[in-house]
Amino acid sequence: MTFEIRNYKKMKFKKILAIALTASFLSINFGCSSNLTAESTAEITRVSLDRDTKTSRRKTSSNRKKKKTTTSVETEIDYRYTVAGRTYEGYSEKDGDVQRDFRQGARVIVCYNPSNPEESDVFASGHKCGS
Repeated sequence: MTFEIRNYKKMKFKKILAIALTASFLSINFGCSSNLTAESTAEITRVSLDRDTKTSRRKTSSNRKKKKTTTSVETEIDYRYTVAGRTYEGYSEKDGDVQRDFRQGARVIVCYNPSNPEESDVFASGHKCGS
């Protein structure tokens, strides 16, 4: 019994460690908004919606079958911006339908990492980079 408890604790610790390492990896390699401290202007080159519909089925307590359909929407945005005379292209996904804030051809704020200007994201007007 003691061996099983020790093994369980060790497995639980390994899971927590794996989650922490994964989160750390994602923040280093894919950037956190805190790294995006420099600001420039970007031009939106493409905007599209991505709708994802999922249907799940389950049984209720009275043993009836119940179907639930959910639809999630993301706005995909391609943009172009210039830093120190070099032009970069970026891609961003925003939750929901935010096409009104990001119209093709519009000028918006781009926040980028000054150490790596390819790391960026676009925001609607009024956003302060690094916050």
